[in-house]
Amino acid sequence: MNETSRSLRRTVTLGLAAAGITAVLVRRRSSVRTDDDDVLHVSEVRRLYDRIAPIYDLAAWPYNAVRARHLSERAIIELRIEPGDTVVDLGTGTGWNLPLLADAVGPGGRVIGVDISPGMLEQAGQRISERSSRNIELVEADLSTYQPPPETKAIISTFAMEMRPDYADIIHRLGTEIVDGGRIATTGMRNPARWPEWLIRLGTQVVRIFGVSDAYRNHRPWEAIAASTTDSVYVESHAGVIYLAAGTVQQSSTNSGAGV
Repeated sequence: MNETSRSLRRTVTLGLAAAGITAVLVRRRSSVRTDDDDVLHVSEVRRLYDRIAPIYDLAAWPYNAVRARHLSERAIIELRIEPGDTVVDLGTGTGWNLPLLADAVGPGGRVIGVDISPGMLEQAGQRISERSSRNIELVEADLSTYQPPPETKAIISTFAMEMRPDYADIIHRLGTEIVDGGRIATTGMRNPARWPEWLIRLGTQVVRIFGVSDAYRNHRPWEAIAASTTDSVYVESHAGVIYLAAGTVQQSSTNSGAGV
């Protein structure tokens, strides 16, 4: 069995495990849309994640089991963070990235976790309280309107940016608002081009607990990263399901990329 086949098998196993958890823990989704043709509105995203926040880490444990967060770890490396830097984690969720980022910037740095869901931020607060980290702060805000501090050297967004229909505008704007020469990185799930349609649809159903539907299949944040940055990196894993994109902000390059 080659590596691609093994990755595909691991991903399918992940999906089946997640489906089992979903069936047990989530019995209905009446507060959000069920029409696959619709992208969730901001208010719907907030309600959905507030509701699943207490069981989010449990529902997502198969991702850890098959190392689906491997590219998130690499994304932090791709940020090229130095001690004392200010870093923003957009869509921080339950704060999985926050301890790693805090270690990277050191006690003299600053880490800001941003999420639209108060419920998810509560879970993130519990995670960082165990560390007694004083260089981490949490902010409730929408990714579309959040403005990072002007001294921000790096921005990361994992498993969040592809859920926003305005991802290209967000990425472009952020590139104009952080330090020139800073880095932006995003990871998440993508439509696997090499998969058969039936398997793609099965996978979409498996992750519906997180608000995913067919409406997101054409979202391509990695292209916005490439258009708005230089020195860009793009990597796929898990048979093309997980992606990493990162690049360096140069204000002149970012400004010329308006309208991506």
